[in-house]
Amino acid sequence: MKVFSQNGWRSLQHPQSWLLAIAGGIAAIHLSLSWRSNADLNQLCLSLLCWFAVATLLWEKRHNLILQSDIFSSLLGFILLGFVLLRSLWMTSFDNLFHFTPFIAALGLALIASGVRQLHQYWREILLIFAFSIPVEILINRIGILAFYTANFASVILTYLGVEYHREGVNIILANRKAVEVAAGCSGWESIFPLLKLSVLFLVMFPTKIIQKILVPLAAVAIAFVVNGMRVAILAILHAYTSEATFKYWHVGTGSQVFFLTSALLFGGFCYFTSQNSSSAGSDKRELSEL
Repeated sequence: MKVFSQNGWRSLQHPQSWLLAIAGGIAAIHLSLSWRSNADLNQLCLSLLCWFAVATLLWEKRHNLILQSDIFSSLLGFILLGFVLLRSLWMTSFDNLFHFTPFIAALGLALIASGVRQLHQYWREILLIFAFSIPVEILINRIGILAFYTANFASVILTYLGVEYHREGVNIILANRKAVEVAAGCSGWESIFPLLKLSVLFLVMFPTKIIQKILVPLAAVAIAFVVNGMRVAILAILHAYTSEATFKYWHVGTGSQVFFLTSALLFGGFCYFTSQNSSSAGSDKRELSEL
């Protein structure tokens, strides 16, 4: 017991242990605030995935990190961390700054650990945290043009299904005169932005070619748009021919999560196929070089 306590005390004297504890505290505070503010389940899962990816990246290069900071960098880092801690006492998910607290805290911790000169060591982690910190809700409220194209695509699906309707702008009116409006929140941005974040995660975590760096984000947008267009078409049919409770279940209830899960699984399959092609191409090149 005495040997264990001595080893534990010595480990606490290392700066790596304190940095690890601070990083764990930052992640815990962010996830706790997200949970208490009744954040969307999809966003909470994305936050967990982001922190896990950041921890994995740091663990892989833990022996190569240069932990040498200066007074100015350390002071600036402590100021950023202190600001986040104090601001988190009265912060809510409706606060625009709430979304960027992980990025600010991560930047402050990197400054304390390695200083401004060695900040490039954490460019992947900082980029990943920044991408996952972009507030989707704010962007959705400012971008509404996609609703028209989503309504048009959903109308095409209804045509192939043989459903009678007519469309007026973003309103889809079925034969029994019941209509659904494709608002900004249903236009597809709520699926597109999370998949774009996942595409950044994939591009940061796995080595890819230039063409793949272009195709992966495009695939994320295409998959999210198509699945959401099918969702709007299904909701239009449910609104017209089923009860209001059934429509709400698939619109804002638990059933609405199925569509995002479908998009995520399809995008995950695409990323897996892309990574497999990259690894097979790399192995083929190594075999040719050996010959």
